[in-house]
Amino acid sequence: MTKKKAFLFFIVHPSKYHLFKHTINVLISKGHSVDVYYTTKDVLEVLIESENWNSLNIFPEGRNIKGITKTLSTGINLLRTIWRLYFFTRKKKYDLFITDDSLGIIGKIRNVPTFHFADDDLSVISTSSVLLNFATHILAPSFTNLGKYERKTIKFDGYKQSAYLRPRVFQPNHEIPLSFGLKTKKYFIIRLVSLSATHDSGKSGITDDIVLRLISLLEKHGDVIITSERKLSTNLEKYRISVPPKHMLDLLSFSNLLICDSQSMALEAGMLGVPFIRFNDFINEIGVLNKLENEYKLGFGIKSNNQEELFKVVEGLLKRKNVYDHWANRRAKLISETIDLSKFMIWLFENYPTSIEKIKLNLDYQKEFYDEA
Repeated sequence: MTKKKAFLFFIVHPSKYHLFKHTINVLISKGHSVDVYYTTKDVLEVLIESENWNSLNIFPEGRNIKGITKTLSTGINLLRTIWRLYFFTRKKKYDLFITDDSLGIIGKIRNVPTFHFADDDLSVISTSSVLLNFATHILAPSFTNLGKYERKTIKFDGYKQSAYLRPRVFQPNHEIPLSFGLKTKKYFIIRLVSLSATHDSGKSGITDDIVLRLISLLEKHGDVIITSERKLSTNLEKYRISVPPKHMLDLLSFSNLLICDSQSMALEAGMLGVPFIRFNDFINEIGVLNKLENEYKLGFGIKSNNQEELFKVVEGLLKRKNVYDHWANRRAKLISETIDLSKFMIWLFENYPTSIEKIKLNLDYQKEFYDEA
């Protein structure tokens, strides 16, 4: 019988809520003690509060600091976060920390093993190097390059989306598009992000002028909807819809095309078998997306200095026959070649540290986590 353990998850981005959601719920159902700390970030608070978790928002005011540079803000927030994590954990005992943020520093101070999840190459998240340094173990897709941290990285075949968009875990609700009036027509999603994170500095994405030209192409074939983190010009506001966070993946699942400057939503579209076009300055810099676009052919990455290529690809997809059959087949191949990440993490955390020893001794350990998906 597996010993009951105490886990602390520290989540600072909505994508990591999705990553860990199923794992947390299963660990709780199996009688383990699970605490979840988080910060106010986009829709993260709404998502976590929708769960029946023992959770605590340690930054209800958010971590944005106005009036100073991003570099200075990052440094100050690191110190603020370390202090708050230390304060809230000081009287509690945990067997394991799981995060993608600074909880590993507290783990080092308190001698608690920490798993740090990373799905970007080190060259993209160089500012996070200090956090990786403190982690006991790093969990990352097999095609990421974490440089000097490879020695303590546990690689898995898949994406973070393998934890929550596998057919076994996620079945989209076809009623959700109907609730937005998207009944029988094709519909296309344009997703715009703010590109305001520290690692986004100097990067460009989709401008309002580009959006207007995309709409003129797409509207001939179906409805166009926009979800945006940033302010839109007046003539684009009529296309914006407000989607409850818990329904965004349902809406994406039944869409015919996603055009975005978001890394996370591009990955989600690919995992769902929805054609996507990613238009920003991160093209060829992110290993997980390179594989999805170049090997599985589930999407297109186009740099922001190549606008005409963007419109050419859109027109080509609109004219192409049997697009969705091709994408369904490509998605099936992707699913068959990636593990059930939630199942793997549950085993990894629940059986730690024995699980680590098994991984070291058995190079084929992942075979246990390819299932009927």
